[in-house]
Amino acid sequence: MSSTEQFDLLIIEALFNECVLPLVRKFDVPFVYMVSMTPSPWLLDAVGSSLALDHLPHAGSNYADEMDFWQRTYNTISGMMITYFHRFFVIPVVDRLASEILKLNNQPSYMSLIISNTHFSINYQFPASPALIQAGGLHCLPSKQLPKDLESFVDGSGDAGFIVVSFGSVLRGSDISDHVRQLFLSTFSRLPQRVIWKWEEKLDETDSIPSNVKLLPWMPQQDLLGHPKIRLLITHGGLNSKQEAVYHGVPFIALPVFADQPINAQKAHDDGYAIRLDWDNLTEEILFDAIQRILSNSSYVERMNQVSALMRDQTDRPLDRAVYWIEYVIRHQGASHLRSASRKLSLFQRCLIDVLLFTLFLLLFLLISVFLLCRFVHQKVLHETNLQTSTKKTD
Repeated sequence: MSSTEQFDLLIIEALFNECVLPLVRKFDVPFVYMVSMTPSPWLLDAVGSSLALDHLPHAGSNYADEMDFWQRTYNTISGMMITYFHRFFVIPVVDRLASEILKLNNQPSYMSLIISNTHFSINYQFPASPALIQAGGLHCLPSKQLPKDLESFVDGSGDAGFIVVSFGSVLRGSDISDHVRQLFLSTFSRLPQRVIWKWEEKLDETDSIPSNVKLLPWMPQQDLLGHPKIRLLITHGGLNSKQEAVYHGVPFIALPVFADQPINAQKAHDDGYAIRLDWDNLTEEILFDAIQRILSNSSYVERMNQVSALMRDQTDRPLDRAVYWIEYVIRHQGASHLRSASRKLSLFQRCLIDVLLFTLFLLLFLLISVFLLCRFVHQKVLHETNLQTSTKKTD
């Protein structure tokens, strides 16, 4: 914090990275949030965008975009709780920790821009905002020539082709139980395809590796996905892997673990270019059947090609778009004109709950007034009628 260096802008990873925010005030520069998944409710709130909780599921709900009443209720209440928790619990803690140096004063609401690793072709839709840029697939590139050993292994697959298995960086080999590992190996041994499996750990001596399986601690995944002999990807459903599969037109089987992975997997499954499986009920037959369904049913490839065309059909490259808007923020000293004034309102006000309550109160007041008026008129008429009746009897 004692640095005297000067910067034009800070780019901050948005996920669980609030402790970096004091640097924004320290260097007195604009900042941009990079988010590797669909923006969470508190991020949309900070930039003044609509939360769209009626159709946009957050990572904690794992619903589709078409929700019934109870799902919308849960998604809305939990989404608002997440937002308020971040605003009134997370940020004050960071503020207190940095109080001897700086004061945050709800610093996230002063962000210039959110660059989201999403694209409307493969993610659920969320409200557009000038301060919210979708740049999904910015890391996707055309495939390059494979290393000789991999090329030789892949070419040896013949017409059957090969399958790539990778669970990203969140699920290492040591995290997979012996039973599940044997389940995968046994399933792969039944396939005519060759299998390249990203496996970082050393296997037990008791493990029997089928001749059609190659284990690698690292693999050039995009180069493999762009190879003409690729047939299938088995993945954890992370957004980067999903984007790479769609970019290169490869159907996949998703076994989600946590965070946004269940949502990514379910949408791909519902859209018809992937199959979602769950770890809890995974068996050799279920896995084998899913592999055979994708390999034997051309509809998965056809649907994937359609979605891939949607993702590729853009006016500019996602990376160029992200760079342009970052430079735009620098050129215009933070580009405060991009931010909506609604970011200054509470969720109570932004969701128009105050207006709704006032309207309901007004309607209730009018109904009660009409009721009292009708009651008064009724009593008046009844009184006059009784009076006339009494007068006639007297006469």
